[in-house]
Amino acid sequence: MTNTVRVVQSPNHLCTDGLRSLIGHEIKVVIKEWPVQSYWNVLAYLAEYIVEHRASIQNEQTIAYHSWMLRFTLDIESNLNLYEIASNGEGFAEGVDYAIKVINEQIEVCKEFNASPIFPIFTQKIVISEGVYEGLTTEAVRYPSPDHMTGWWLSTELYNGDTKSLNPVHYYHIAFKRPDILKYLALPFGYRFIINQEQEKDVWFDSKVV
Repeated sequence: MTNTVRVVQSPNHLCTDGLRSLIGHEIKVVIKEWPVQSYWNVLAYLAEYIVEHRASIQNEQTIAYHSWMLRFTLDIESNLNLYEIASNGEGFAEGVDYAIKVINEQIEVCKEFNASPIFPIFTQKIVISEGVYEGLTTEAVRYPSPDHMTGWWLSTELYNGDTKSLNPVHYYHIAFKRPDILKYLALPFGYRFIINQEQEKDVWFDSKVV
């Protein structure tokens, strides 16, 4: 993991060993449905971030794990347990299983097209047209963009071509309302996709975009 931090496994949890001297706590995650390596990867990602950036972590603080959101919750043993935001955005649940699912699916789609993922984050924005939230057939393109934007523009047949009718929304709104397209949103700049209500899809790279 790092030169100073390792992971200890118990029957139902993984826990870091070595972060307490840096942040006053260890980080703990419950093991549920995924292979142990998946949870190890989450702890490694967080530990490396903390060590590299000398980050200060507090109780109830949230943190991005690639394109999903986690929260630290202090337990009676002074460990910071990992919780994840629910798939519908309604509160947090113990564990990281949905986060692992989201990230794994995004990585697999990128591998399918021999592309390196560029994960969107919750604070970035996506440009959408009317009909995207409602699940209409959606056409998407990802443009090179400033850091506060994902670069994704999503439109449906209701888009009339007037850019003033488009609406920039936070990535998490799409993540909660359109989980069917979530797996494609780590495709890098230049990619396009179309997905309809029957989940038929087409994905391709458009060199004219970049």
